[in-house]
Amino acid sequence: MNTFPKCSVCREQFTLKGPVPYLLPCLHAVCETCVTSAAGGVISCSTCQREVNLTDTSLQKDAVRQKEIFHLTVKNRPTGLLCTNEDDGNQAVCWCQECEEFLCEYCQNLHNGFKATRRHVVETFRDMAPGSMFVDPVCKLHNRYPLEYFDKHCNISICAKCRLGEHSEHDVEDLDVAADAAKGRIEQHGKNVTAHHTCHQAYLKSVSKVVNDTKNTSSALKEAIHHTFHSLRTQLDQREKELVIDLENQTKQELSKLHTVQVTSEGESERCKWTSDYIRTVLKYASNSDFLTLECSIQDTAKTHLRSVPPETHSAPAASFNTGGLEKLKSYISDFGSVNEDGSAAQAHTHADQGTQTEDSHLTDLENKYKDLKVLEVADDPTPLASFDAGVKTYTLKTGTRTPVTLQCPKLQLDAARANTDRCHVTTDGELVNSRPATRHRDSGRLQRHRDSGRLQTYRGTCSSTPIPLPPSPSNVTPASHTPRYWETHSRVGVVGGGLGWRIALEMGVGEESQVDSGWYVHAQRRSWCVCVENCGTHLGSICTSVYQQGEEGECYRNTMSDTPGTHATLHYGVVLDVGRGRLAFIDLDREIVLAKLDVEWRESLLPMFSAGRPGDVTVNMKVVSGVDITMTDSKKSLIYNALT
Repeated sequence: MNTFPKCSVCREQFTLKGPVPYLLPCLHAVCETCVTSAAGGVISCSTCQREVNLTDTSLQKDAVRQKEIFHLTVKNRPTGLLCTNEDDGNQAVCWCQECEEFLCEYCQNLHNGFKATRRHVVETFRDMAPGSMFVDPVCKLHNRYPLEYFDKHCNISICAKCRLGEHSEHDVEDLDVAADAAKGRIEQHGKNVTAHHTCHQAYLKSVSKVVNDTKNTSSALKEAIHHTFHSLRTQLDQREKELVIDLENQTKQELSKLHTVQVTSEGESERCKWTSDYIRTVLKYASNSDFLTLECSIQDTAKTHLRSVPPETHSAPAASFNTGGLEKLKSYISDFGSVNEDGSAAQAHTHADQGTQTEDSHLTDLENKYKDLKVLEVADDPTPLASFDAGVKTYTLKTGTRTPVTLQCPKLQLDAARANTDRCHVTTDGELVNSRPATRHRDSGRLQRHRDSGRLQTYRGTCSSTPIPLPPSPSNVTPASHTPRYWETHSRVGVVGGGLGWRIALEMGVGEESQVDSGWYVHAQRRSWCVCVENCGTHLGSICTSVYQQGEEGECYRNTMSDTPGTHATLHYGVVLDVGRGRLAFIDLDREIVLAKLDVEWRESLLPMFSAGRPGDVTVNMKVVSGVDITMTDSKKSLIYNALT
């Protein structure tokens, strides 16, 4: 059932026989009762909170809503309409426009039989259409003369007799022509307000996105803060809490600002919708005289809406977590204090610290070695990987004579949900371990379980949670983006079984999305490229490193580590990927060399790949280091630049 309009003050529904609706300047309706009983002569519209002083404003009856109420009553509550011809209490079944009477079946038959009324237009309730229930009004001065003209000077409708009388010197035109012109202008106002409402809806969508992005960034930054301070353990727990509190306070402030913007825009959007809805109602139910009467009010309201146009999108600065000076801080913590008896200063560096720590003397050597290479962090990049992503770190690589190269370090996550749990699993700390998880689901079978869960069935590892899309085809207008990406892996490897009974220790690389589960390991998959650490059959007694390109092995680098059982080592490899230019390179961070530079034409989106050997041969704990977690040293910068040139 269609909803009956309500009074914007008392919120009571209008009825056919109830108080007459009056039109407020905001185009909302107020009942006659509220108008006559307004305290202090002021009416406050509860729909849009606009106040109207009745002393300064003369309200007109809302003829359009009266017709709407009439039509809705006929369509939805016909049983409440009684015959008005004889007042006999019979239920009415039709309406005579000329007599303006409800007729029951008996009166309808009589009405059709009288010579004076048999030609009247009688409409049954079932066939009655909007705007057909009232006849055109007649002149109040010259009774029964129809209103045929519109006096532009007096802004009223007049009859032919009026035109020849006191209106003879005025600018007069045909009523239908004037009404059609007014209708066209009202339709245009409706289109303008509707377009304005669409702008507000788009703007609100943008604000909602910023709200979600703000929350997501807050979550991402909390994770980054937790990860950073986890490496420092208890020494920096208090500082971690302080930063989290600061982040939450800033997030609350930003969300509060966004909420204010959102509420303001929602209010204007809703007001636009109310105006647009009423204009549609006017266009549906109004007569010619209504169009002429309402045009000024609708025009003023539409202009009020159109004074302020919202921007297409709402943007807000992204929060960031600054880890500058982290390596020096780690060095200070590691060197602070000693346990000794002879007064000498003992220094104890853990195996993990040695893998990431940069000493002052080493920094000095690197500065001299790479003095021609400058690396600057930049806040804004013309081709960002993702907007509002707190995990992305951006650098600009420069030399004295070469074109600057922008480098982005995106945040990568191992996809725990796709890991082949018959061979490996991803820990809560985000490490790939070549063993089954402690808790496994028991279903109707391994293959069926993997199919149902979306896990990898053949490949002995996992991939990143998000693929890297290919850029759109370049054109003369928009060239392809050439922003390279970089990430790395830190892997702890322990030899369990000796001899040539096993081969693969670990792999890291990229593969085209459709080939991810087509082989046990990355190097065996078509359209895949990787670094492979393996028990080499050529160099006996040595675990070697080599790069595979679509199954073809490249140069073999000896003595990565010994294959003697009980041997342990931490291996560090990096990937440089420029999808737009088709360049892929692998770096051995321990040897400080570029293992291979490959030029590839990719056909589909790429997935970073990670795998580990059999647990009976080796133990592997592989950690993906990406985004803000990467320590960008001078030697690493030089290697990356070399890989790209």
